[in-house]
Amino acid sequence: MTQANPTLKPGRRPLVAVMSSGFFGFFAHAGFLAGLAELGLEPDAYAGSSSGALVAALAAGGVGPAEMLAGFRRLRKEDFWDPMPRARFIKHLLRGLKGMTGYLQGRAFADILARTLPALTFEQCRRPCLICALDPDRGRRVVFTQGSLIEAVQASGAVPMLFEPVRSRGRLLLDGGLVDKAPVTSAARHFQAQSLVVHLLPSASLEQPPGAYLRRKASPAGLFYRAIDAARQQNYQDQLDQARRDGLRVRQVVSAGMPRPGPKRLHLGPAAFDQARRRTIKALQSQGRR
Repeated sequence: MTQANPTLKPGRRPLVAVMSSGFFGFFAHAGFLAGLAELGLEPDAYAGSSSGALVAALAAGGVGPAEMLAGFRRLRKEDFWDPMPRARFIKHLLRGLKGMTGYLQGRAFADILARTLPALTFEQCRRPCLICALDPDRGRRVVFTQGSLIEAVQASGAVPMLFEPVRSRGRLLLDGGLVDKAPVTSAARHFQAQSLVVHLLPSASLEQPPGAYLRRKASPAGLFYRAIDAARQQNYQDQLDQARRDGLRVRQVVSAGMPRPGPKRLHLGPAAFDQARRRTIKALQSQGRR
């Protein structure tokens, strides 16, 4: 294990750890927190979108990175894969998918959260926590800082078309990564942060060479997803730049080219954890010497 660098200062307090969205990126985010711990950096608060929201909630509740990894390694696809009943799905198909909002119901995911989150509300957390979701009807972000953690994490991870939206106070909520790749601005303002350490998992399409989608089948779909990811990345970069203009100390760890776990590739999780841990240590030690 890499030894903590005693000269690596946390910067001005509060120090907030912000974690991005990223499909099944919770393994890598846990590795990021493991790297922070080895460097002696203990955040005062946590914030995240989508997979980052899950890890933020666990960390705020007092779960350490090693315990997170152990829990994630026990996860199996059947634990969260709860598609709607076949008859109901066929009915939607016959109606041209009219009224269908997602394939997975999300109840199994909510049950996992109820069993694994050490704190079920924001108020019960050991450290403050912030989670973002998207309200598509009103076209705005929803920032959770109080109330049910299960509802917040489930809403922030409700990937469109895959999961049904989460109904909350008369709203339909979807994946927070759609509006905030990483909730930098919301975290900085809510916690009155003086320092940020951000873990970014780049979207898969942005790791492909420019124009790669034109050399594949269904090129228009590839262009669409690339455009959406590029817009999200630009919004994230704008937030990062604004935080620096506001005088915050911002350190960023970009975990590009990582193993990408998924429902059928959960076995890649431990490798993603370890690579993110090592990358975090290397990146922050380098930035600490500047």
